[in-house]
Amino acid sequence: MKPKFTFIALLCLSLLLISCATTAKEPVTDEAAKHITEGNSYYERGVYDKAIMEYSEAIEIEPSSAIAYLARGRAYYFNTEYLRAVSEYSKAIDLDPKYTLAYYYKGWAQVANNAYAGAISDFSKAIELDAKMSKAYNGRGWSYTNMAQWDISSYSDLFKRFESDAGLAMAYRGSGWLYVMQAQWELSTTPNLKEAVEKSPDIAESYYNIGFAYAKQAQWDHAIADLNKAIAKDPSLDRDRWNKPWAYSMKAKWDPVIADYSKIIELSTEQGVTPFKPGHSLSEEGEWDSAIANYKKAVELSANPVFAQKAKDTIALIEKIRADIK
Repeated sequence: MKPKFTFIALLCLSLLLISCATTAKEPVTDEAAKHITEGNSYYERGVYDKAIMEYSEAIEIEPSSAIAYLARGRAYYFNTEYLRAVSEYSKAIDLDPKYTLAYYYKGWAQVANNAYAGAISDFSKAIELDAKMSKAYNGRGWSYTNMAQWDISSYSDLFKRFESDAGLAMAYRGSGWLYVMQAQWELSTTPNLKEAVEKSPDIAESYYNIGFAYAKQAQWDHAIADLNKAIAKDPSLDRDRWNKPWAYSMKAKWDPVIADYSKIIELSTEQGVTPFKPGHSLSEEGEWDSAIANYKKAVELSANPVFAQKAKDTIALIEKIRADIK
C-alpha cells in the first residue's frame, strides 16, 4: 500500500492552485494518481495539451474522480477553451456537489465566456460553502462590475432612443449625462475588467473598486437630479423605460460591487479604514466623498507605484468632475 500513498502525496503537493481537498476522500488508484501527477507536471510548465491527455487517462481509469475533472478543467481554461472548462467543472460538481473550488473555478470560466449571471451564481455557491473564501468575493465582485459597467445593450438602445427623442436626450444631456459620455473617465479609471483573471484579492484594489462604484453611483444620482429638473419643466419626459426607475436601477447595480469588495476588506488580515457600509444611504456629495476616501486608501496601501498613480489621477478627475457639474 505504500506506493499508493506516495502517489497520493505527490498528487496533493503538485495540485497547487487546483488543490486536492474535496468534501470526501476519493478512491484514487495508483495508476490514476500517476497520470494526474504527470498531468500536473505538464500543467505547471504550461504544456496544457499534454496535461489534458494525462488527465484524460486518469479519468478513463477513475471516472468518478472529481479531482481529475477539475484538473482537466484548469488545463482547458488556461488553454483558452473556456466552454470546455465550464463543462469539466460542472462534471466535477456533479460528482461532488460540495466541491468549493469547482464552483470557484467554474465562476472564472463563466467570466471568460462573458456569462456574468452564471459566474455570479457559481461564486455565490462557493461563498455559501466557504464564507471566508475572499477570492470568491473577488470573482463575484468582478462579475458584478462587468455586468454594471458593460450593459452594452442598454446603452446602445439608449443611444437609438436619443436619436429619435430630442426632448429626452436634452433631459439627460445636462451634466448628469456625464455618466455615459465621459470617455476620459472610462479610459482612465475603469478597473481592468477585460484582463480580470483568477487571483487572490488585493486589498488596495478592493478599495479602488469600491471607490469606482461609489463614483458611478454619484454620477447616476446627478443624472437623476438632472432628469427631475427636466421633468419638472416637461412632465411628458417621465415615461417608458428611460425614466427615473431605469436610472435608479442602473445606480443599484453598483450596490453588490461595494458589498463584495467590502467583504474582502473585512476578511483581510490588514486592518485599515473601514469602508462605508453597503446599503448606507448617501447623498450625491456623500458618494463622491466615499469614492475619494476609498481611492485614498488604495493609494496608501498599494505597493505598486503605477497603480497608486492611477488612483491619484482618478481622485484629481473626480474633483474636476465635481467642480464642473456644480
